[in-house]
Amino acid sequence: MAIHGVIFDMDGTLTTMCFDFDRIKAEANVGDVDLLDHLGLVRGAERARLHRIIVKYENQAAARTKLNCGARTVLRGLRQRGLPTALLTRNSRRSVDLVCHRLELNFDIAVSREDGPYKPSPEPIRNIARCWGAKPCELLMVGDYKWDVLCARNAGARSVVLVERGALPPWAEDAEFVIRRLTGVLEIVDKEAA
Repeated sequence: MAIHGVIFDMDGTLTTMCFDFDRIKAEANVGDVDLLDHLGLVRGAERARLHRIIVKYENQAAARTKLNCGARTVLRGLRQRGLPTALLTRNSRRSVDLVCHRLELNFDIAVSREDGPYKPSPEPIRNIARCWGAKPCELLMVGDYKWDVLCARNAGARSVVLVERGALPPWAEDAEFVIRRLTGVLEIVDKEAA
Protein backbone atom coordinates (compact mmCIF):
# COMPACT_ATOMS: atom_id res chain seq x y z
CA MET A 1 0.00 0.00 0.00
CA ALA A 2 1.39 3.38 -1.02
CA ILE A 3 2.34 5.86 1.67
CA HIS A 4 0.42 9.17 1.53
CA GLY A 5 2.31 11.05 4.25
CA VAL A 6 5.10 10.63 6.79
CA ILE A 7 5.01 11.66 10.45
CA PHE A 8 8.25 12.04 12.38
CA ASP A 9 9.12 12.05 16.05
CA MET A 10 11.64 14.75 16.94
CA ASP A 11 14.16 13.82 19.67
CA GLY A 12 16.21 10.77 18.77
CA THR A 13 14.63 10.51 15.32
CA LEU A 14 15.02 13.70 13.27
CA THR A 15 17.27 15.30 15.87
CA THR A 16 19.84 13.97 18.28
CA MET A 17 18.67 12.87 21.71
CA CYS A 18 19.71 15.51 24.23
CA PHE A 19 17.56 14.40 27.16
CA ASP A 20 18.87 12.44 30.12
CA PHE A 21 15.54 11.24 31.47
CA ASP A 22 17.13 9.60 34.52
CA ARG A 23 18.68 12.95 35.47
CA ILE A 24 15.42 14.82 34.90
CA LYS A 25 13.46 12.32 37.01
CA ALA A 26 16.09 12.45 39.75
CA GLU A 27 15.91 16.25 39.88
CA ALA A 28 12.13 16.12 39.83
CA ASN A 29 12.19 13.39 42.50
CA VAL A 30 9.34 11.49 40.83
CA GLY A 31 10.73 7.97 40.56
CA ASP A 32 10.34 5.78 37.49
CA VAL A 33 7.19 7.32 35.99
CA ASP A 34 6.22 8.86 32.68
CA LEU A 35 6.95 12.56 33.26
CA LEU A 36 4.03 13.90 31.24
CA ASP A 37 1.54 11.49 32.80
CA HIS A 38 2.83 12.46 36.24
CA LEU A 39 2.59 16.17 35.37
CA GLY A 40 -1.07 15.62 34.51
CA LEU A 41 -1.72 14.11 37.95
CA VAL A 42 -0.21 16.80 40.16
CA ARG A 43 -1.63 20.23 40.94
CA GLY A 44 -0.65 23.58 42.40
CA ALA A 45 2.93 24.21 43.52
CA GLU A 46 4.03 20.66 42.72
CA ARG A 47 2.77 20.95 39.14
CA ALA A 48 4.51 24.33 38.72
CA ARG A 49 7.77 22.90 40.13
CA LEU A 50 7.71 19.87 37.84
CA HIS A 51 6.76 22.00 34.82
CA ARG A 52 9.73 24.33 35.47
CA ILE A 53 12.11 21.35 35.53
CA ILE A 54 10.75 19.88 32.29
CA VAL A 55 10.86 23.25 30.53
CA LYS A 56 14.43 23.87 31.71
CA TYR A 57 15.63 20.62 30.15
CA GLU A 58 13.57 21.16 26.98
CA ASN A 59 15.14 24.60 26.53
CA GLN A 60 18.63 23.17 27.02
CA ALA A 61 17.95 20.40 24.51
CA ALA A 62 16.44 22.81 21.96
CA ALA A 63 19.56 24.98 22.16
CA ARG A 64 22.02 22.17 21.50
CA THR A 65 20.27 19.44 19.52
CA LYS A 66 21.50 18.73 15.99
CA LEU A 67 19.94 17.05 13.01
CA ASN A 68 20.39 13.32 12.86
CA CYS A 69 22.42 12.02 9.97
CA GLY A 70 20.27 11.87 6.84
CA ALA A 71 17.43 14.05 8.16
CA ARG A 72 17.69 16.74 5.46
CA THR A 73 18.07 14.09 2.77
CA VAL A 74 14.90 12.32 3.93
CA LEU A 75 12.82 15.49 4.26
CA ARG A 76 13.99 16.76 0.86
CA GLY A 77 13.34 13.35 -0.70
CA LEU A 78 9.81 13.21 0.64
CA ARG A 79 9.10 16.72 -0.72
CA GLN A 80 10.44 15.63 -4.12
CA ARG A 81 8.06 12.67 -4.02
CA GLY A 82 5.16 15.01 -3.24
CA LEU A 83 4.51 13.59 0.22
CA PRO A 84 3.45 15.78 3.14
CA THR A 85 5.39 15.60 6.39
CA ALA A 86 4.40 16.14 10.00
CA LEU A 87 6.26 16.44 13.26
CA LEU A 88 4.65 14.71 16.24
CA THR A 89 6.38 15.14 19.57
CA ARG A 90 5.66 15.05 23.30
CA ASN A 91 7.74 18.24 23.61
CA SER A 92 6.22 21.67 24.20
CA ARG A 93 5.21 23.99 21.37
CA ARG A 94 7.96 26.39 22.45
CA SER A 95 10.57 23.64 22.17
CA VAL A 96 9.26 22.62 18.73
CA ASP A 97 9.34 26.22 17.51
CA LEU A 98 12.88 26.77 18.82
CA VAL A 99 14.23 23.59 17.23
CA CYS A 100 12.47 24.13 13.90
CA HIS A 101 13.62 27.75 13.71
CA ARG A 102 17.21 27.00 14.72
CA LEU A 103 17.58 23.98 12.41
CA GLU A 104 15.46 25.47 9.59
CA LEU A 105 12.92 22.66 9.57
CA ASN A 106 9.52 22.99 7.94
CA PHE A 107 6.59 20.60 8.18
CA ASP A 108 3.08 20.66 6.82
CA ILE A 109 1.85 19.99 10.36
CA ALA A 110 3.65 20.18 13.72
CA VAL A 111 1.96 18.68 16.77
CA SER A 112 3.21 19.29 20.32
CA ARG A 113 1.90 18.08 23.67
CA GLU A 114 -0.29 21.17 24.09
CA ASP A 115 -2.26 20.26 20.97
CA GLY A 116 -4.25 17.53 22.69
CA PRO A 117 -3.66 13.97 23.71
CA TYR A 118 -0.01 13.05 23.26
CA LYS A 119 1.69 9.83 22.19
CA PRO A 120 0.84 6.98 22.62
CA SER A 121 -2.73 8.23 22.13
CA PRO A 122 -3.91 7.55 18.57
CA GLU A 123 -5.61 10.94 18.29
CA PRO A 124 -2.65 12.94 16.93
CA ILE A 125 -2.20 10.55 14.00
CA ARG A 126 -5.94 10.38 13.36
CA ASN A 127 -6.09 14.20 13.32
CA ILE A 128 -3.15 14.43 10.91
CA ALA A 129 -4.80 11.84 8.65
CA ARG A 130 -8.02 13.90 8.60
CA CYS A 131 -6.08 17.07 7.73
CA TRP A 132 -4.40 15.28 4.83
CA GLY A 133 -7.57 13.53 3.63
CA ALA A 134 -5.91 10.16 4.19
CA LYS A 135 -6.60 7.04 6.21
CA PRO A 136 -4.26 6.34 9.14
CA CYS A 137 -3.17 3.09 7.45
CA GLU A 138 -1.80 5.22 4.58
CA LEU A 139 0.56 7.09 6.91
CA LEU A 140 3.99 6.17 8.18
CA MET A 141 5.01 7.08 11.74
CA VAL A 142 8.79 7.21 12.18
CA GLY A 143 10.20 7.22 15.70
CA ASP A 144 12.79 5.82 18.05
CA TYR A 145 10.77 4.84 21.12
CA LYS A 146 7.87 2.66 22.16
CA TRP A 147 5.46 5.62 22.35
CA ASP A 148 5.92 6.15 18.60
CA VAL A 149 5.20 2.50 17.81
CA LEU A 150 2.21 2.36 20.16
CA CYS A 151 0.80 5.62 18.80
CA ALA A 152 0.95 4.26 15.25
CA ARG A 153 -0.50 0.88 16.22
CA ASN A 154 -3.30 2.49 18.25
CA ALA A 155 -4.21 4.71 15.27
CA GLY A 156 -3.95 1.96 12.65
CA ALA A 157 -0.94 3.64 11.00
CA ARG A 158 2.22 1.94 9.86
CA SER A 159 5.29 2.35 12.04
CA VAL A 160 9.01 2.60 11.49
CA VAL A 161 11.42 2.41 14.40
CA LEU A 162 14.91 3.86 14.09
CA VAL A 163 17.49 1.83 16.03
CA GLU A 164 20.86 3.13 14.90
CA ARG A 165 22.97 0.74 16.92
CA GLY A 166 22.79 -2.11 19.36
CA ALA A 167 20.20 -4.77 19.90
CA LEU A 168 16.55 -4.15 19.16
CA PRO A 169 14.50 -3.37 22.27
CA PRO A 170 11.60 -5.80 22.80
CA TRP A 171 8.94 -3.19 21.91
CA ALA A 172 10.57 -2.67 18.47
CA GLU A 173 9.15 -6.03 17.39
CA ASP A 174 5.73 -4.35 17.20
CA ALA A 175 6.93 -1.96 14.46
CA GLU A 176 6.22 -2.83 10.85
CA PHE A 177 9.68 -1.66 9.79
CA VAL A 178 13.01 -1.33 11.59
CA ILE A 179 15.73 0.87 10.12
CA ARG A 180 19.31 1.44 11.17
CA ARG A 181 19.68 4.78 9.36
CA LEU A 182 17.13 7.50 8.78
CA THR A 183 17.46 7.40 5.00
CA GLY A 184 15.84 3.97 5.18
CA VAL A 185 12.52 5.87 5.26
CA LEU A 186 12.93 6.73 1.57
CA GLU A 187 13.61 3.09 0.74
CA ILE A 188 10.39 2.07 2.50
CA VAL A 189 8.36 4.76 0.75
CA ASP A 190 9.73 3.78 -2.66
CA LYS A 191 9.21 0.07 -2.08
CA GLU A 192 5.63 0.60 -0.94
CA ALA A 193 4.91 2.78 -3.99
CA ALA A 194 6.16 0.13 -6.43
